[in-house]
Amino acid sequence: MLSPDEYGNVSEDIWDKHLNAFIRKTLLPEFQRRKIDHFVAGDAKRHLGRLRTRINRIIDRYRPAEPSEEIADLMTGREFELYCQRILQEAEWHAALTPGSGDQGADIIAEKNGRRVVIQCKFYNGSVGNRAVQEAYAAAAFQDAPHAVVVTNSIFTKSAHQLAHKNTVLLMHHTELAELEGRLNRLERAAH
Repeated sequence: MLSPDEYGNVSEDIWDKHLNAFIRKTLLPEFQRRKIDHFVAGDAKRHLGRLRTRINRIIDRYRPAEPSEEIADLMTGREFELYCQRILQEAEWHAALTPGSGDQGADIIAEKNGRRVVIQCKFYNGSVGNRAVQEAYAAAAFQDAPHAVVVTNSIFTKSAHQLAHKNTVLLMHHTELAELEGRLNRLERAAH
């Protein structure tokens, strides 16, 4: 919802509209049900403004960090793959780059504690869509890996999120890659 336009300008209008609808349709009815009346009576406008501010602060806490200088200086997709490999190795994964042809979409094959993961790296200026999810899923099957991951420096489309959820493909920002083992643990616990 905060995607930049073709000129690099980011507008928060869509996000503000979505947040206001969430508060109106979800939170306010719940407040009324729980008899938290100060949000619906009296100085409700001030309370709702503070609520919006608190929600935005919580979201900002979990927003991926801005690209580091190291990432900003990368020029090619292969350099991004090497960068991701290094992050995984620092997190004690055995991470090997694939040769680039005949890998069926796998860029990195990572192994740790008996887990095998296929990772597709997408160094993009725009949003990463369904095709990356499909390729990662197919590459995991081809490589006999139970887990597929798409990692990017950018953001994912809504349909990519939906497809990834349905096919249990992890979508990650490169700043989260060091936490791969924890994300896989949560994914496996949720499946059981």
